[in-house]
Amino acid sequence: MASTSFTENLGLCAWNASDRPKRIDFVNDNQTIDKKLGEHLLDTTIHLTEKEKELVLNPYTVMSYAGTGARQKTFTLDGEYTFAIIFQKFYPPMEVVDGTTTKLRFALVGREFGSSSDVELTSNSIIVKQDEVANEDGIINCFNEEEGQYVAILFR
Repeated sequence: MASTSFTENLGLCAWNASDRPKRIDFVNDNQTIDKKLGEHLLDTTIHLTEKEKELVLNPYTVMSYAGTGARQKTFTLDGEYTFAIIFQKFYPPMEVVDGTTTKLRFALVGREFGSSSDVELTSNSIIVKQDEVANEDGIINCFNEEEGQYVAILFR
């Protein structure tokens, strides 16, 4: 006699001592397990996709660089980032040079909303710039000052 009782969740054979297992019982149990497990593993509403796992496991990257003094410097990124914070180490975020000029050494930049200064974030790079003179607002953007030390925190 085949199984006379079954498990509660998957309905697999739960043989009593008097039952005589048959091959078809094992085949049916294996098919049930394969179907249910396969449906579960492919269910993206309860499991993260590879891209979602990357966001959860590695939500940000910290990089540092030394300024070269060049007007513009581009860094190729190891993935896509949506937001970044950049600042020059050992300096305040803003430094008043005189009554009309300020050196800016801190920036917030996002792919969706732009930048608080002269820094750009693209799908695969971040572009920093160094001004030689103040712009019309009296700001000198200092994001690649020669021998300056910088930190960029990039968020996915």
